Amino acid sequence: MNESVCPVWVGYLLLNPLRKKLQNPEHLLTPYVKPGMRVGDIGCAMGFFSIPMAELVGDTGQVVCVDIQERMLKKLKKRAVKARVNNVMDYRICSRTSLHLATPGQPYDFILASAVVHEVPDASLLFTEIFQELKPGGRLLLAEPAGHVSQATFDREVVIAETCGFRVMKTLEIRRTLGVVFEKPA
Repeated sequence: MNESVCPVWVGYLLLNPLRKKLQNPEHLLTPYVKPGMRVGDIGCAMGFFSIPMAELVGDTGQVVCVDIQERMLKKLKKRAVKARVNNVMDYRICSRTSLHLATPGQPYDFILASAVVHEVPDASLLFTEIFQELKPGGRLLLAEPAGHVSQATFDREVVIAETCGFRVMKTLEIRRTLGVVFEKPA
């Protein structure tokens, strides 16, 4: 895996409304994110997926937004306040060795890792932490940008996730994206 971080200025490009035509967050997330769930967005950037997740979990749910860049999280928080979903958001800065997902007694129902695994120095460490924090039967949606991440690299990420205990449930067909949904066995 590469060890690089998405520049903050790219975060603004990722919010482009035209992106919704290629990767509609509601369409992608609705099968997996329901009201009242506790969900996580790993590498959330400025919240292209986080805010729609917050709308889907509603007032009784929670979205934990994780990024290594404080500036991304600050912009996301401003957007969440404007969208009136800040009340269900929890913002966490991760480190190179931990996502800082853990909240004792509060496992996750669903976690999204979109366009992030190829940026981390140790994918096995990332998948292990996600696996530990998911409920049995919980789901992980892994997505990587096709072209930027090769099919061979994505396939290696899938194997690493399986080695950490995940089971592939479904391969996703998303335009210009490589994607798979995993489940933590019950």
